[in-house]
Amino acid sequence: MLFQTWNFLAFFLPVLALYLLLRKTILRLPLLLVASYVFYACWDWRFPIFLLIITTADYFIGRGLEHHRKWWLLGLSLLLNLGVLCAFKYLGFLMENLQWVLDLCHVETELPKVEWILPVGLSFFTFKSMSYTCDLYLGRGRCEHNYLAYATYVSFFPQLVAGPIERATTLIPQLKHAMPVKADDIALGLSVFVSGLFKKIVMADMLAVYVDRVFDDPTSYGGAALLWASFAFSWQIYFDFSGYSDMARGVARLMGFRTLLNFDNPYSSVDVRDFWRRWHISLSSWFRDYVYIPMGGGRCIKIRVWWNLLVTMLVSGLWHGAAWTFLVWGGLNGLGSIVSSFFDKSNWYQKIPKLLKQVVVFLFITVTWVFFRASTFQDAFDVLKGIFTWEEGESLFPWIPATLVLCTWAYGLLWSSRFRGFLERRPCRIVATAMAIILILLLGAGANSQFIYQQF
Repeated sequence: MLFQTWNFLAFFLPVLALYLLLRKTILRLPLLLVASYVFYACWDWRFPIFLLIITTADYFIGRGLEHHRKWWLLGLSLLLNLGVLCAFKYLGFLMENLQWVLDLCHVETELPKVEWILPVGLSFFTFKSMSYTCDLYLGRGRCEHNYLAYATYVSFFPQLVAGPIERATTLIPQLKHAMPVKADDIALGLSVFVSGLFKKIVMADMLAVYVDRVFDDPTSYGGAALLWASFAFSWQIYFDFSGYSDMARGVARLMGFRTLLNFDNPYSSVDVRDFWRRWHISLSSWFRDYVYIPMGGGRCIKIRVWWNLLVTMLVSGLWHGAAWTFLVWGGLNGLGSIVSSFFDKSNWYQKIPKLLKQVVVFLFITVTWVFFRASTFQDAFDVLKGIFTWEEGESLFPWIPATLVLCTWAYGLLWSSRFRGFLERRPCRIVATAMAIILILLLGAGANSQFIYQQF
């Protein structure tokens, strides 16, 4: 059930009406929990089974950690969550590579092929649940005794399929108390939702037509078309995922819930580490808190810090997909983060104009996105080879999306400058929302395409 469809509207409006009616009663949590499971079951009736198993197990593990902070209890939680995640997401990848090794060694053994359906949002709600048990073990959170509150936290439908990965310490208190729903909440929720809808069905979906055409057959296109397609994908994935995050935040705000900002103008970043502080903030902070810092973080000698950065980004790459291309993407971002650590203390880098640094970071990130988008290494190399050798081929340029992207990028750069105060004024927000609605009506013909991050 996609946010941008009429089906979701038919689901959400009755849920919103009932929630506003019952939010001050004991039926508030049961309503949200049932709504969340119904929402998830609309994808596949089997998916809620795994959600229920993980939720129930981690709830009781959390109760155990409250009294006995034992490492094996945390290990049990990690084993369950990562076991389910690996079985559905990585077992097929592992079997394929093991088969390749056996063939290389001339071992005549045919391994079975794993073709399980990956439950939508599995990576997100397992990480959400693991953060709860990890925080209890580390003494950073309080055990939740109310099963309904915890189950609703894990399954909260605006964030269930593709995040953001909200922490229990911020969302559960809101779920347990009747959050006020004021006129400003309704207005802000609608404007944020419209912003996300515009990003998805106008910007991301329009760019997807061009990107898919070029990346599906990169050898048929010239260097210019490949370059434009690479730029277009950088913006497509940003508009697609930040669009989902905005719609999720908007839906939650309409019910009075304050959820975290997941994207903070990432293409205004001045170095790679700055980019990852702004991109997919809930996931980046998750890897920082539960992978990077436990390995030692930045408190070690330099070479160990670099290793920690590289490993964290490699794990992030593997989280995004069971393919070697994702590992390369993560490794490149890890190397970029290491190099960026040198720039922070360099006087010469501080003297470079901010706009130039932003452009360089965008170009680097775009190169890494090629490996993220390409189906195979060969496709990625064909795209990069065509760009850097400027090979001849079919020329294609998306004029309308490119114009809108330039306007959006300029708006983002102004938002990160001293003009932000002006853009935050109500008249400016009203004009921006009105323009988004007009463009949605004019250009948002297709509203049924999947979100990119739902496959993770």
